[in-house]
Order: sequence, then C-alpha cells, then structure tokens
Amino acid sequence: MIATFLIEHFSYAVLFIWSILEGEIGLALGGFLSNDGGFVFYKVVGIAICGALIGDISIFLIGRYSDTKVKVWLSKYHSHLEIIKKWFKKNVILLILFERFIYGTHIPSLLFIGMSGYSFVKFLLLDIIGVTLWSFVFTSLGYYFGENVINIIMLLQRHLSVLFLILFVFVILFIQNRKK
Repeated sequence: MIATFLIEHFSYAVLFIWSILEGEIGLALGGFLSNDGGFVFYKVVGIAICGALIGDISIFLIGRYSDTKVKVWLSKYHSHLEIIKKWFKKNVILLILFERFIYGTHIPSLLFIGMSGYSFVKFLLLDIIGVTLWSFVFTSLGYYFGENVINIIMLLQRHLSVLFLILFVFVILFIQNRKK
C-alpha cells in the first residue's frame, strides 16, 4: 500500500524540516497520511506550526540584521518586491497573515518585513496566527482530498506564472472593491 511506504519514508522530522521554508506539499501529504491512520492530524499541524515559526522568525531576523546583503538578494525579485511593498504599506497585517499562501513571495516578504523595522512582537503574534491557519488549511486539504490536492499543488507550483496572474487579478479586484 502507498500509505505504508510513505509513512516508512516520511516522518514527522521530515515534515518539520520541510515546514521551515515552505511545506504545502508536505502538509497535504501529512494530512493524507493522517486520514490513512499513519499520522496523527493534530501532530502534523503542530509540527508544521513549529517548523514554520522557526523558519519565519529566522528569515525575519536575517532581514532585520543583514539588510545590506538582503537588499542585493531581493533585487533579483524586483517584480515580487514591488507587489510586497504596495501590500506592506496598505495591508501589513494581511501580508503577515497570508504571506505563506502567496507562493513565491514567502521569503522575500519576510525579508522585507524584517528590513522595514516592523515590531518583532507584532510580527510574531500575527505570524503565529498565519502559520496556524496555513498549517490547518493544507493539512485539512490533504486529509480530505488526499492525492488529488497534492497533485494540484504540484501542478500549481510548476505553472507559477499562471498562478501569479490569477493572484494579481484577484488583488486588483480586491483593492478596487475595497476602495468602493
């Protein structure tokens, strides 16, 4: 059975490490394995939260204390950075809460927030909420939709430009509706 193979080769430790930087596929896989009885749902969510917080805090602090090197690195992500700057000015709370859901902008967002001088305590409190939501959503998707959601996430990651186009249109519509 596929689940037995995955459980033998995919442990909580791997999930923890995977969650430090990204982890959507790992969470969906953890949710899938929870449904199959190999993992425990709340452990998957908790371990992912811990890994994600360690990763996010580390990236935030790198942005805070290595801003010269970070500015050089971020210059490679000029188009993403412009989106992040606009969101940061108007919606810093939403950016921190949902940056993990916006594929491809996770690390640049955290580096930028760290460089901005934003309060660490506020960031931490918002990030705890954001990674908890992120962990629960992707683990639940894997739990309820199994391999289908894993394949969809992998497809989206392969076709990132289409995802960014859809996200860009959504953000524009959201901002326009908010102004009205």
